[in-house]
Amino acid sequence: MLQLSSGLIILLMTLATPAYAEQTFLEGGLLLTTAVLCLMGLALLLTLSSLSRRSKRLLRQQRSFQQLLAETPGIIAVLDKNLLLRNASTSLKSLLQVQDHSTLASALPLYADAEGSVSLDSTLKSQLRQHGVWHGEVWLKTERYAEAYKISIHALATESVKGPFYLLYGQNITQLRQQNERQQQLQVRDDLTLLPNPFIFEEQLRQALLSCDAHYPSVAVMFLRLHDSSLAQHPEQLTDARLSEAAERLQALIPSKFLLARQAGANFSILIPPHLCLYNNNIILNQLAHKVIGGFNQQDAQGLRSPLRIYIGISISPNDGEDVSSLLSSAEKAAGRAAQQAESALCFADSASQQQAPDLLALEAELYRSAAQGEFELYYQPKFSISSNRIVGFEALLRWPSPRRGMLPPPTFLPVVEETGLIISLDRLVFRKACQQVSYWQQTGLMRGRLALNISAQQFAQKDFLRFMQDTLAEFELTASLFELELSEAIFGHPTIWLRERMNSLERLGFRLILDNFGEGVSSLTQLRQFPFNGVKLAPSLVRYVEQQEQQRNICATLIRLAGYLELDVTATNIETEMQAYLLHVMGCDCQQGHRFSRAIPAEDIGQLLLKENQLLNNQRQIAN
Repeated sequence: MLQLSSGLIILLMTLATPAYAEQTFLEGGLLLTTAVLCLMGLALLLTLSSLSRRSKRLLRQQRSFQQLLAETPGIIAVLDKNLLLRNASTSLKSLLQVQDHSTLASALPLYADAEGSVSLDSTLKSQLRQHGVWHGEVWLKTERYAEAYKISIHALATESVKGPFYLLYGQNITQLRQQNERQQQLQVRDDLTLLPNPFIFEEQLRQALLSCDAHYPSVAVMFLRLHDSSLAQHPEQLTDARLSEAAERLQALIPSKFLLARQAGANFSILIPPHLCLYNNNIILNQLAHKVIGGFNQQDAQGLRSPLRIYIGISISPNDGEDVSSLLSSAEKAAGRAAQQAESALCFADSASQQQAPDLLALEAELYRSAAQGEFELYYQPKFSISSNRIVGFEALLRWPSPRRGMLPPPTFLPVVEETGLIISLDRLVFRKACQQVSYWQQTGLMRGRLALNISAQQFAQKDFLRFMQDTLAEFELTASLFELELSEAIFGHPTIWLRERMNSLERLGFRLILDNFGEGVSSLTQLRQFPFNGVKLAPSLVRYVEQQEQQRNICATLIRLAGYLELDVTATNIETEMQAYLLHVMGCDCQQGHRFSRAIPAEDIGQLLLKENQLLNNQRQIAN
């Protein structure tokens, strides 16, 4: 190049000399043209060489990128400004089941959850437009599967009018997530049975003890010790197979509302929380323990019994312990005493409770016999109007004159009755006896207002419930308007359409419908409005502390005012003192019942009670005059 330039300069200088100007003009011009053409050819050769090198470099890069797309274990995608797929790795195409030509302008199914209910499309677009980059975990979901990925998306520098473009790279973390979940599960679950481990059980027991109050004062613990009777030397050392079998059997026997956990070795535990450990909890716990024992004493198809034996110890706070360790220790010691028996057995930590334990089966047998023979009786508690000082109705309450135990109120036997299903027969017996009594009162002029009856959720759900009520009313020639049916919140577990139709049918018959224990459960304003209730009965737990606690007074006043807005009658029950009656009356609750006015009395005493009422009213009139 330097030589060519020097020759060109000399030639130009020569051509510029006057002596040769005319002679060599044509030769010089030709030479100049040749030189220029040489320069252009050289430039062209250089350009072609550069383009060739660039083409080879681009080809190598393209091959490397295609190789990366084909061999990468993760997913790679090129996305346009609308996050539509323009190119993708082989692994991603395989997951999406798309061909090379069909990847163009197809959406990438990225979601925030495995169910695919929350799309990330708008979130990603917003973040990328603002920052040009996004990192995070997503779910790639198709019709066939859903897998978790950790991805990064970066904007690519481009001068294209169609830009920007984005490069996505991601790694599958589904297996890592599963490993982490299993690791977390091992921290709270027993590895063999997958039941909660002792740490979780003790923490739940601690929380349950902290939640105890005046309304729900007790927590109960069952400690279950398993023995394999086929092992002569160490019956408590069960094989993994036996333990798994026992865990499955316990899960089938124990309702999900109780917490079942595995303790060390062949031991298990059950937590009965405060709201399920109410008064007469001995009966409930006794019944649950016998259910578990019965489940382990069953025979198989060949008539052979399982060699597993179960021994149950039961402790109840606060008598058997006020903290986690003492309550568990009491239950474990009781299980140890039960294990001294040859067969499966239970033992209460408290000696007084233990004396009642063997009586449960006999109690069930007596209940069935008494129900079959119609030996149950009805007592009647009057409802008083505070403003008029008169009886405005009665509530029928069941009593059981047990041949062995004497006259028993419902709390002493209702848990057993409800668990066995005997409650349906008793409800029907109660309604027949109530109809018979109302018929007599009408004939003798003793009927006052309406008679209220408690209807169990089991009876309410029976297919022939409405037909039974109609037939019984027709048998005694009575109208449904003489009765109030008190329904518990358990009925709200039924489908709304079915429940509304059943309640409307009862209302069309003439029954008044009352929501029982209002203020204690889950009933809401919506439920009170959408179902045809005529009134509510305040929960006894609200009334109990209305004198001492301002909060309870505020709650009662609010509920009474709410019922008034909905045009619902309000009844307060369990009134024990004059002050309770006064406060509730001031709040707007006129109809009340409880021991402050009268206990539940047998039917034959109703006439005398009404006579006393008339005498009292006459005396008041005379004093007023």
